[in-house]
Amino acid sequence: MLVIAHHDIQDPEKFWAGAKEMTLPSHLKLHSVFPSTDMKTGTCVWEATSANDVQNFLDENVGSISKNTCYEVNEAAAIGTPKLAMEAIA
Repeated sequence: MLVIAHHDIQDPEKFWAGAKEMTLPSHLKLHSVFPSTDMKTGTCVWEATSANDVQNFLDENVGSISKNTCYEVNEAAAIGTPKLAMEAIA
């Protein structure tokens, strides 16, 4: 499933530096990252088993410097979504 993560970032320099170096667990795939021009807000497109998986990962890794809100994408109503890894294998 696709998951959107929206970040309200308190320490942009630390958040984005850490994001570049972060190692993702094998059960999460990051498709896209969209930072605002001031780098204080970001929206990312993830692929995961659940929105809670992404929420927990982000809260553990950047929760001290960012308020993270994650939700499952309604893929039937979405436009322009990335091809999911599981679909690509099938």
